[in-house]
Amino acid sequence: MKKLLLLVIIFCPGIIFAQSAKLNISLSNSTSTSCHIWMPDKALTFDYLKKGTFNISLNDGKGSHIFQLIKPQFAYLMYSNSDADSAKTRYYIFYLSPGDDVNFNADFKSKGNTAVVTGKGSNNNQPLIALQADENVQSLYGDTLPNRIIAFSKKHQNELKIALEKYIKLYKPTPDFIKNEQINIKYDAVDRYYEFKENNKYQIQPSYTRNEPIWKAIQDSLFATIKLNNDEALTAYNYTMLLRTFLDREKERLWMENNNNPEAFYKQWYNTDVVTGRKELEDDPQNLLKEKIINHYFTGQSAEFLYATLFDEALDEHNPKNIVSIFDGFKLKYPGSKYIGWFGPAIDTIRKKENQPLTSDMVFVKNNGTDLNTFNDVLALTKGKTVLLDMWGTWCGPCREEIAKNGAAIKEHFKGKGLDYYYIANRDIAHEAQWKKLIAYFDMKGTHILANDSLSHNIMTTVNGTGYPTYVIIKKDGTWELSKAGYPMNRDMLIKQIEDALKE
Repeated sequence: MKKLLLLVIIFCPGIIFAQSAKLNISLSNSTSTSCHIWMPDKALTFDYLKKGTFNISLNDGKGSHIFQLIKPQFAYLMYSNSDADSAKTRYYIFYLSPGDDVNFNADFKSKGNTAVVTGKGSNNNQPLIALQADENVQSLYGDTLPNRIIAFSKKHQNELKIALEKYIKLYKPTPDFIKNEQINIKYDAVDRYYEFKENNKYQIQPSYTRNEPIWKAIQDSLFATIKLNNDEALTAYNYTMLLRTFLDREKERLWMENNNNPEAFYKQWYNTDVVTGRKELEDDPQNLLKEKIINHYFTGQSAEFLYATLFDEALDEHNPKNIVSIFDGFKLKYPGSKYIGWFGPAIDTIRKKENQPLTSDMVFVKNNGTDLNTFNDVLALTKGKTVLLDMWGTWCGPCREEIAKNGAAIKEHFKGKGLDYYYIANRDIAHEAQWKKLIAYFDMKGTHILANDSLSHNIMTTVNGTGYPTYVIIKKDGTWELSKAGYPMNRDMLIKQIEDALKE
């Protein structure tokens, strides 16, 4: 066996073997039965497949986990004083390296967020940096000018620099720790300001529009200090956070650019005229546009990582549009990528579901219901039936998510109990082909209506719907009630509401 291993090393020198790194946790004055780990360079935007987030079981406050690492990696620990009291959750950032055996001890009766770290690798994991607290920026939201947030961002970045200098003198961390922490600090102010700006602008319209050049000038000055496409920075969590934010926010910026400067936009991003390009954008304003952004700004491992965030978000939102073809192209670009193994089975499931046909159980109202204009028109169709009405849209991520998570379970619960299902698609008149494709994809057995704007407006106004999806329970006598299940759906509450309606 040793000879075989030696031959592998000699003839395959590029192979990198994972090594163990152990984290031992001990919590005093805590009754928690588990704590949570989040791996920033593994966990993606939503981590739909749970590749980078997991729990560590605790017995009398003690537990451990063995990581398999091929390189140093950051890990967030979230731990609490009890399973029921999330308000007293604490956080700790580790920098784990292959071969580490780190002991983490925290006491909830101690003052402040303190911890004691010992063992091999402890020189890279002391509290001075790991517990460097962020000030609360919530009070800054609503600012119409960027003065306070840029001052805060630069102040915090400077504090991190001072803390690192002190840390190096006290603990003598490894050179790779120092390098990665310097990269992390370098991206701190950029990530912090950009994320705040993009969130805050929706709270201060139209003030933001008036002051946008000021906000944008500071953003440009910060971005000028860093490399946006930087494979060496992928270990730094602030960089990966910036990449995730940038992909979504640049997509939103391009949506606006499509309206503000359409000729230049479609020439640059779609290499075509406005009419042709707009059809392409409207057909897929998410996945394909994100791929264009990735290929425009990024190369190498950074692009590879952002492709993974694209797949991750598409899976989380149950948005199969073009995802199979994008993934197939990704495999050709990155044939050795770990993400092929991660996402491949899920993408193959999408591939199979996209080939599902419409069935006789998927009933379409005459003319697809496009000539229905009021809620009363719909109630006339449901007379004498108990109906769960789903107001949804092919473009609506939360709608697709709720259908995928709850649709089959609700139908199984009410199988043979006399419940009918009506699905009304909104803002989808121009998307008839995609509408029918998703009905088959999600196996949406029931009656389907493609709403015109008048019908959508009348129903939502009548039932006081505040957004999509909206669920309405229609009773046999034509009376109705709005779902109380909320979003995300409390399925048990909706089931109880439907059961009560069936009894009447």
